Amino acid sequence: MKYLLVFSILFLAGSAYAQTPFRDTSGLTLNGIEWCEENYQLYTFIGNDFFEHHQHSIESRLCGNLYNDDLWPYSEHDRYQKLIEQSRMYYNLEIQESSDEAKTGIVDTKPVNMEEIPQEVAQQQKELEKSIAESESNEMDANVQETEVVNLEGGGCLIATATYGSEMAPQVQSLREIRDSQLMNTNSGASFMGGFNHWYYSFSPYIADMERESPAFKEMIKIGITPLLSSLSIMSYAESESEVAVYGIGVVLLNLGMYVAAPVMIVYKIKSIL
Repeated sequence: MKYLLVFSILFLAGSAYAQTPFRDTSGLTLNGIEWCEENYQLYTFIGNDFFEHHQHSIESRLCGNLYNDDLWPYSEHDRYQKLIEQSRMYYNLEIQESSDEAKTGIVDTKPVNMEEIPQEVAQQQKELEKSIAESESNEMDANVQETEVVNLEGGGCLIATATYGSEMAPQVQSLREIRDSQLMNTNSGASFMGGFNHWYYSFSPYIADMERESPAFKEMIKIGITPLLSSLSIMSYAESESEVAVYGIGVVLLNLGMYVAAPVMIVYKIKSIL
């Protein structure tokens, strides 16, 4: 009885504030589906921690259900509408599960459509290292291994997607094209992306969340990453292993100059004048 009373209070309170930018009173909105898409890469990297990261919100649980639904890979023109409809079914199931948990006192933190989150971080890194090692030792299997790595690394840039509003934005697609066509087609590039993604996804979800919450912060990030995106376009001219390495080092040095050396020199000049 106690649990039922607690559930009733929480349910009524939740219903009063049920409508958010990502969902309404029946399921996810279009913005919610796009939010799921933006977070899919993070989900595949951190597994169960994805839900804890989002404080086990109903939005994250609905995304988790959709990620494990056969409909998620669907790519026809009505994909968003079908996913929205599917999210409504899962929303009702989540409410029912919450009701059952209130009666039994047993709480299950996983979404209703899944028993175990696939592809934990360690498994991701293990598969990536194996793929790179095999491509180096067997040139005949290189194309196959590169395809596996591309699939493993698929997904958009969380910060750029949040900054420009969509994975289909030209800036985001440009980053994806450089990654898939230049970096992932070489052993050194694929190796770099493995280490980079491990570092990048340790902080990018928080930046992307802050951008969605603060338009002013979003504009600051847009201004800040514009020179970086422009410099990365140089990589589109790299066509071989050696060129990827040379251009890559050049891009790194260029950005160190723009983001580190130049500000330090400006501060030094200002101090010397004062």
